[in-house]
Amino acid sequence: MAIESYCYIEGNKMFRQLFKAIVVARQASVSASAMRYISDCQFKELGYERSNYVEKVKLQLIAELDAKDILKENEVPINSNLVGFV
Repeated sequence: MAIESYCYIEGNKMFRQLFKAIVVARQASVSASAMRYISDCQFKELGYERSNYVEKVKLQLIAELDAKDILKENEVPINSNLVGFV
């Protein structure tokens, strides 16, 4: 039983890492495509430069996904049948 749950957790973690890698790669691709339509003045207003736009967007997305993972890991499931039992 313990081994099965451990394998499920490790498999789930690997799937999440793969999913994150796919999402980050797609976001980088979209950011690179969007660069063609954004002027240097607009980049400056957003706080970016052409040279670091894609990298900053990737880092921001990774930070958001990591924050969601931390929240998910710290979440404790509550059995509604047992609420108020104690």
